[in-house]
Amino acid sequence: MLPILLVGMGLPLPGQSQDWPRRVLITNDDGIDDSGLLALARAFAPVAETYVVAPMENRSGSSAYLSAISQRQLEVQKRDLGEGITAYAVDGYPADAVTFGLTALLADDPPDLVISGINSGPNLTDDAYLSGTIGAARIAALLGVRAMAVSGHNGEPETLASLAAWIVQVAGSPLVRGLESRQYLTVSIPRVPAAEIGGVDVTIRGPRTWRLDFEPSDEPASQADRELWAFTISGQAAATPEGTDTHAYGANRIAIVPMRVDEQDYDLLKKLQRDGSQIPDWPPSGGSR
Repeated sequence: MLPILLVGMGLPLPGQSQDWPRRVLITNDDGIDDSGLLALARAFAPVAETYVVAPMENRSGSSAYLSAISQRQLEVQKRDLGEGITAYAVDGYPADAVTFGLTALLADDPPDLVISGINSGPNLTDDAYLSGTIGAARIAALLGVRAMAVSGHNGEPETLASLAAWIVQVAGSPLVRGLESRQYLTVSIPRVPAAEIGGVDVTIRGPRTWRLDFEPSDEPASQADRELWAFTISGQAAATPEGTDTHAYGANRIAIVPMRVDEQDYDLLKKLQRDGSQIPDWPPSGGSR
């Protein structure tokens, strides 16, 4: 368990730095007008150079999709989010926003930290593969900048203010400052008032059973020679074993999961390098080159 306490509920993070991060880039997947993003930006503005680049509209569930790859362009709009905040809305996705921020807006002086959030709902278990909030943090880490994705709040202004102030403290802590290349954090917060949050656990992701379904739709398709199929997605945690994010969340505790961009399976790599008999030789038996 990491010794972190909520602002107003105990001591600040040990070793908190007052001079780092000096510059932050904030994004989200709920859109630039979302209350969670605004609370976060306004909490950072007094203590760091604060930049916001976020989608013009809700782009939840977009993972790390980068629309600029196919479109080869991106429309941006300067926005006013308050004193001390430089903000742009992008007609794209969270990954577009982070990429624009790091390779264009702040290319000559990159931020110390990218923060994605505060998303309205938690991102537990395998949500990491679908979440635009986490996808933005993953892209930042891929581009070499420390990052964290923060998800979950109950929408109450007082709770958001407490969470935003706590995230400022987390950002200045050794936990975040010590992140290495291609590492990032996901933070899942219970959707309860701040006074009911019991603390913070550093965990792994719990298991989840996903159900993805397509069914024929009664609605007409866009063209006569096409069919329209409705898509639904649902997921249920298979269990909540101790030491997982779902267990922490169920106990009204914040779950921090250390992540990295590198998804290579080193255990399987070593196994196959020791015993290559599982891999068919080339050329195929009875075939030709």
